[in-house]
Amino acid sequence: MFSYMGDSVVVYTDGCCSSNGRKRPRAGMGVYWGPDHPLNVGIRLPGQQTNQRAEIHAACKAIEQAKAQNINKLVLYRDRGWKKNGWKTSTGKEVINKEDFVALERLTQGMDIQWMHVPGHSGLTGNEEANRLAREGAKQSED
Repeated sequence: MFSYMGDSVVVYTDGCCSSNGRKRPRAGMGVYWGPDHPLNVGIRLPGQQTNQRAEIHAACKAIEQAKAQNINKLVLYRDRGWKKNGWKTSTGKEVINKEDFVALERLTQGMDIQWMHVPGHSGLTGNEEANRLAREGAKQSED
């Protein structure tokens, strides 16, 4: 039912936002566990519609799903690199969406997560499927 790397379950996440930073943005998040997996989701991001928030919340959703399945070891693939340096950017400024990063950090407690960065749109099936699900999610109406 799940794909494994060693004793860790593999999951791919992605977020997208059409018109990111412009009028009427629409953001979605995708979580891909494998072909025709019942936990695969593409859903609209609630709240502020940005690409970065969609990326963060897609990872949050995958972790929530894993916990609900009593999975505590994940290999989580995403196509965005996240760096935390005391909640500062590489230029020393406060990160945007700090509360979203705090929520993600809280969810990771008690989990063994290997964060894997893959280049976006590089043809890796899991990443492409997560992206497809995120785009489907962005088309949905907000709840």
